[in-house]
Amino acid sequence: MSVLNSSFGPERYFEEICKIPHGSFAEKAISDYIVEFARDHKLECIRDQENNVVVYKKGSEGYEDHEPLILQGHTDMVCEKDSDCDFDFTKDPLNIYVEDGKLKARGTTLGGDDGVAVAYMLAILEDDTIAHPPLECVFTVQEEVGCIGAAKLDFSLFKSKRMLNLDNLSFEHTNVSSSGSQKMRLYREIQKEDMEADFYRITVDGLKGGHSGMFIDSERGNAVKITARILYALAKESDIRIAEVNGGNKENAIPIYGEAIFATSAEKEKITETFNTIREDILNEYKFSEEDLKIEINETEKEKVLIEKDSQDLFKYMIALPHGYRHRSMNIEGLITASENLASVRTTDNDVTFRVLQRAELESRLDEMKDEIDMISERFGFEVIVDGRAPSWAYQPVSEMRKLLFEIYEEKTGNKLIEAATHGGLETGYFAGEIPGIDIVTFGPTVSDYHTSRECLDLETFRQAYEIIIEMLKRL
Repeated sequence: MSVLNSSFGPERYFEEICKIPHGSFAEKAISDYIVEFARDHKLECIRDQENNVVVYKKGSEGYEDHEPLILQGHTDMVCEKDSDCDFDFTKDPLNIYVEDGKLKARGTTLGGDDGVAVAYMLAILEDDTIAHPPLECVFTVQEEVGCIGAAKLDFSLFKSKRMLNLDNLSFEHTNVSSSGSQKMRLYREIQKEDMEADFYRITVDGLKGGHSGMFIDSERGNAVKITARILYALAKESDIRIAEVNGGNKENAIPIYGEAIFATSAEKEKITETFNTIREDILNEYKFSEEDLKIEINETEKEKVLIEKDSQDLFKYMIALPHGYRHRSMNIEGLITASENLASVRTTDNDVTFRVLQRAELESRLDEMKDEIDMISERFGFEVIVDGRAPSWAYQPVSEMRKLLFEIYEEKTGNKLIEAATHGGLETGYFAGEIPGIDIVTFGPTVSDYHTSRECLDLETFRQAYEIIIEMLKRL
């Protein structure tokens, strides 16, 4: 039984998408689905080795000679879930439901970012009653982990000099610029040994998390940094040795869960007293922004521990690594212009790896932040590996596409669309850089709390945005 309205193309296709696993680096299944869709509808289709797909549709009657248009969105989603949610993103369909006019997924992210774009494009490609210019519909991969798909696109595939990007998650706003970013891995080998001592497990849970571009200045707690603070507080009062530290998941999501196992010869009463003191301090600091934060300590089974130097270096490095916003715009109110997300940490028997995502509107800020990470890492013996760097998208003072969107939006809603600069990264930077003179506008429905298990898609704006897009196609 359908949860959504199957007679409305975008809702029907969104529900179909929710049945197909499509996390970052696992987009083959949804890529296959799009390719099969194109074949079934006798549309020209090109897929590259990354699983990016471009589907072409000729202009409708009377529009054959109009200038072509790129429609674009990404197929991957951020895979986050509640710590107690039994769900496998590699095979399980999303458990979607509607509540108060909002589409949600039980215990997991919904993938509205950017499943709405995929659903819109498929619905438009299917519907032969829509008036439109020649279309070049681009379905990219791995946007959520650094715009990898867009970086590897063959831009000779496109004839268009105008583009409607559908990775826009607020119905009231259109993005007019975006930040550049770089992904970093911080790596070091470690050694472990046996230790006769008492073992404890610290857990940090219940944080809000969220998109590290949108919420980096919202005083949301970072589970990795909180875990580090607790370990450091304990280490100042007692001899402790780390066995493992793990936390966070995705580079562009603020970590919502962290845990650490450590060993100590100190009395239980002393460990408990120190833990309770730092716990109360942290809860007090976050009482207005993280009301569901949970910090616990429990005795656990014996494990091997890091040798003394590796253990000392690890929790000091975790404390020293930066996280949060670094700079604000002096021109645009509320815009963050540089930030760092300490996204995750993983330990194995042989090594420890951190992942960091840095964002900035200026290349020089990215260079500056990398230099700082390099210096901190050298001090503690970590290797810094840059996995990718994405370009920013500069504001276009004159845009006929944006002008048209503003006109239609006001006609349909009675309100004015708001220009917004985003600290998040968009694939528009690649298109602007590779197609000189391209005129880009972004638009879409409202998706709230994306990159968290509270993500929801507002169905009213999902329908309204589609109507505006269809009218826009008619006038191009």
